[in-house]
Amino acid sequence: MTEIVKSLAVVSLVWAALVAGFIGVVWRRGFARFGRGFFLMVMTALAGMALMAASVIGVWGYQASKAVVSHELVVELENVADIVDSQLAASEERVGQQLDAVGRTLAPLLRNKASAEQLTEPLRNLQRFDGRYLQVSVVDKDMRLLATTSVTGETEPVNRIGAAFTAEGKDFVSDAYESAVFKKHVILIGTPVKDANGEVLGGLKVRFDLQTMLSNYLKTVRFNQSGYAVLVSNDGHILAHPKAERINDDVSHYKAIQEARRTGGHGSVVQRNNEGVERLMIYRTIKNPATVDPKPWFLLAEIDESEALALLQELYDEFALGLIVLVVASLVIAWQLSVSIKRPVHELLTMVQRVKSGDLTASTTVAGRDELGQLGSALNEMAKGLQERDRVKDVFGRYIATQVSEKILKGELNLGGEMRNVSILFSDIRNFTTMAEELAPQQVVAFLNNYFSEMVEAVFEQGGVLDKFMGDGMLAVFGSLGDQPDHARRAVQAALRMKALLGKINGERSVSGKPPIAIGIGIHTDDVIVGNIGSSKRLEYTVIGDGVNTTSRVQTLNKQFGTTILITQTTYEAVKDSFECRLMPDTQLRGKAKTFSFYEVLSAKS
Repeated sequence: MTEIVKSLAVVSLVWAALVAGFIGVVWRRGFARFGRGFFLMVMTALAGMALMAASVIGVWGYQASKAVVSHELVVELENVADIVDSQLAASEERVGQQLDAVGRTLAPLLRNKASAEQLTEPLRNLQRFDGRYLQVSVVDKDMRLLATTSVTGETEPVNRIGAAFTAEGKDFVSDAYESAVFKKHVILIGTPVKDANGEVLGGLKVRFDLQTMLSNYLKTVRFNQSGYAVLVSNDGHILAHPKAERINDDVSHYKAIQEARRTGGHGSVVQRNNEGVERLMIYRTIKNPATVDPKPWFLLAEIDESEALALLQELYDEFALGLIVLVVASLVIAWQLSVSIKRPVHELLTMVQRVKSGDLTASTTVAGRDELGQLGSALNEMAKGLQERDRVKDVFGRYIATQVSEKILKGELNLGGEMRNVSILFSDIRNFTTMAEELAPQQVVAFLNNYFSEMVEAVFEQGGVLDKFMGDGMLAVFGSLGDQPDHARRAVQAALRMKALLGKINGERSVSGKPPIAIGIGIHTDDVIVGNIGSSKRLEYTVIGDGVNTTSRVQTLNKQFGTTILITQTTYEAVKDSFECRLMPDTQLRGKAKTFSFYEVLSAKS
């Protein structure tokens, strides 16, 4: 309070000087002569507000003290979060070590095709060692179930994703989910079983009791007298809580959860909880150990606000009246200030609205060396810049590929066309028309956007140029820009990447109960015309020539052969040392008199 009195004394000494300047606030022209006139005007107004707010300086102290208390609670929650993070990391490491040990025991049994009873014993030993293993299972390298401590739970959808990872020799940790079998929040952990040479013989899967482990710890955590902490999933359901009956409560509507999800950080809010009690809620994100798309969890502390801020309440009451005075005084000053700047601001706003509506010829007469005058000049310059931007945009709006427009801006491409040897890739979704008939137009667009987002990245990773989309089809060219002597290899590598991404897409569709999709990819290497094709009003950077039609027809042969990636003889000659390929029967392409040789691309050579 002594510091507050000193502050009031200092403010009183400068009162006379501030009043003189404050009178000039209502006349903007008086300040417009100065380079910082608008700034001076605003600062004078704020100084007057600060003078009249002297009686409520204590409110600031109250808010600062409140912030300190909140910060201390956040720090305390950070410590709890660090412990939870450590427990999760330690548990994951410990489980990994235990599964590795069991895997070494199972490897010779799997190699010798031991009986289910022989395989089950090591699993039960692990379960007896740690009761948090609700279920332990072993599968063969084809992911068929060989032995388990409990047959229940094997049909849960997350099994398929875990199986796909272990089949590839990778570890897997699922997101937390409520098991319909064990009635608890668990995580599925999978690890491959390998022999001494690293060959995958099968896989180990365990369902780990996450709920009990973290709930037991959270029972020991207290904030003040009545505060407690809970762990919440990314979708807003409680995973662990000191009170068992609150587990799985939906708290997604909590502002604390929404803020944590939006910012990815920590903070505090005050609101009512699901029990109707107003609480101070402190939140902080927690790392999700999941392998696939790990969305963060949230640690949430609920504390009685009056309990946390009890010592500050008396100070708040003393300065409440001063706060009312501040509000009234601020309204008066704001009104005076608005009268002063209403006309120029209105004119500037009118100009902005005209520019927004597309009228780039708009301008303003607001002038002067102060901030409003400088803003008027800046807006006039902006309108001119937008006119120039639209001109450039009109020129380069004709190009699909970013690489193309960048090279034209740098002067590296000329208008017209040139003959180049390139590799052309054409992809298409099998039976897309039938699938699209069963979906709403919005669903079709959403599906294609998601699909093309994945596939286009595969093209860009290999330096390809996206030529165009054709419905559910995509045409890409390799070697059309710059020096790319290995364009055939890049095209095939992109196709294999697209095939792998298709597996990911189908995995996600399987989890959501949707049928898988299939694609066909055709690649052909040929001499074509590359360049700017079209009219004076509309140009398109593309490729033309018989090679484009050949590629499209090669792609359609995938359906006949039951393959995914087909390449022509010319492409094969360029990539045969880099990829495993299988010769297909010679076939006559539609519109061609002779037969052609085709190869199915199987994989990259090691």
